[in-house]
Amino acid sequence: MAVSKPMLFVSPILAGALIAGCSRPDARLEKLTAGINKDSVQQVMGMEKPRRIDPYLVNGHYIEAMYFARVGADADSIPDRKMSPVVLFDGALVGWGWKQWDSIAAENKIAVQPK
Repeated sequence: MAVSKPMLFVSPILAGALIAGCSRPDARLEKLTAGINKDSVQQVMGMEKPRRIDPYLVNGHYIEAMYFARVGADADSIPDRKMSPVVLFDGALVGWGWKQWDSIAAENKIAVQPK
């Protein structure tokens, strides 16, 4: 059976769309609001506890990076860069997502897993 030329053109596009769909950002992050407290963050993220919390004391300020497994991910084997980071500064939410966490970490000389 011969494959038509239009099908050869469409198949890579569909494959690309499927791959892009699998790497969508975490929709829960869109529901966060700067300034909310840790309990509120956990409620919005829909989990009792994040997978991991990394605490840092920098210049007298308490910074917490909370790592949440994305919905449907195997929380036991997922690498950091596939999780959703949420960052609190002195108990208040200041940023979320890797772009924000990378920026906050660099500004405060905190080492995070490279991209």
